[in-house]
Amino acid sequence: MSDHERKKNKKDLTNKRLLLIDSSFLMLPVSGRRRKILNIEDVLFRLSEGRVLAVLESTIRELEFLRNNAKGKKRLAADFALELIRRAKFPIIEVDKKIEEEVMKLKEKLKGWEVHDEILARMAKKLNAAVATTDLELMHKLRDLGVPVYYLRGKKWIYVSGE
Repeated sequence: MSDHERKKNKKDLTNKRLLLIDSSFLMLPVSGRRRKILNIEDVLFRLSEGRVLAVLESTIRELEFLRNNAKGKKRLAADFALELIRRAKFPIIEVDKKIEEEVMKLKEKLKGWEVHDEILARMAKKLNAAVATTDLELMHKLRDLGVPVYYLRGKKWIYVSGE
């Protein structure tokens, strides 16, 4: 995505209700046990409730890392997620440089995936956005921050208000 497109996206998303999509959610149709019952595009449409569906550029980087370095199902799932983002033309939101710097200072204390989760949580809070995830740890972190969360429980998607 060019700088011009990013700036246009950023301006277009100002004052919109956002639903940020976590990598675990995007990879679920391939990596999850529920892949046969899940039509991800249908689920996203139903969950959005008028919100703009978007992903963070850090989520893109995480998925590209997995596509290039993981093996087997995880690699296929990351590739599927990147293709879905491209095909659905989800807006890609730049990560606030200050947030990224703060999280990088904590990097030594965090596991690899926790870096991405921390960035997502802080950006969701800053943007007043909801998050769709299948990651239980991330869901708890988001709830503690007061961020609305959509997560999968059994075969149903549950909305948890962050307030």
